[in-house]
Amino acid sequence: MKGRILSLMLASAVICGALASCTVETYNGTSSRSAQQFNIDITPVTDPPQGQEPEGTKAPDAPTTAKQTAKPPESKAPEITAPPAAEQPQNNGVSPEYISAARTIMANLNDIDMIDGGAVSTSGETMDDGMYRYSKVTDGRFGSMWDVQNYVESRICGDLLYRYNEIYTGDVPMFKEFDGGLYYLQGGRGCGFNYKGDPQVSDITGGSFTFTIGVDYFGAQQTFVIDAVNDGGVWKACSLDRQ
Repeated sequence: MKGRILSLMLASAVICGALASCTVETYNGTSSRSAQQFNIDITPVTDPPQGQEPEGTKAPDAPTTAKQTAKPPESKAPEITAPPAAEQPQNNGVSPEYISAARTIMANLNDIDMIDGGAVSTSGETMDDGMYRYSKVTDGRFGSMWDVQNYVESRICGDLLYRYNEIYTGDVPMFKEFDGGLYYLQGGRGCGFNYKGDPQVSDITGGSFTFTIGVDYFGAQQTFVIDAVNDGGVWKACSLDRQ
C-alpha cells in the first residue's frame, strides 16, 4: 500500500511540473516605467494596454540618491483607444494613427540622441569626478536623476534602452548628482537625426509595428528601420537598424 501511495505522489509531481512548463508570457514592455505613471507630456497613439508588465524586464537602476527614493506623485493614466476598425486607411493602406505614432517616435528618438550627445543646458559651476568634469544642470526638464531616468524610459525601451541608459547609469553616466545637485558630463559630440521624407509603416500587429525613414547622415543617405512596441500603453521605439 505504501509503495502505491508513493507512486501516485511521484506521478502527481510529474504532471504538475509539466503543466508549469507550459505557462506562456506575453510581451508588454521592457522598461520599468511607462509614461502615464508620471506627468510627462507625451501624446502617443496606442492600442489598449494588455495585462501586466512581465517580471525580469526592469531596466538597470540609476545611482541611488535621496531624491530618487521619494515616491513619485500618482497621476491618472490617459484614455487610449485603438485605431477605428471602420476607418478608411491612408498612406499605402496604413491607418493615419500609425503614421502619427511613427512621427512621435521619431521626435522622441531625436530628443534622446540629442541629450546623449550634449544638448543639455548647464551653468559654469562644475564638479570633478576623477578625470571627468561635470557641469551644473540648469535644464528645466531635469532636477534629479529620477527625472532623467523617467524621461528616457518613457520614450524608448528594449534594445534602445540598453543603448541609451548610459545617460543615467554605468561607470561614467552623462548625468550625476553631487551633494544633492544634478550635473552633466560636457563634451563635443555629434547628435540628432536629420530625417528625410515620411515614415513608411509595415508589419502591423496589435502591439507592434515597423517603419522605415530616410536620414541624412553628414551628407550620406541612410535608412533607419525602427521597431515600435506598445509598452504599458505608450508607443515606443525598441530597436533601430541602419541600412
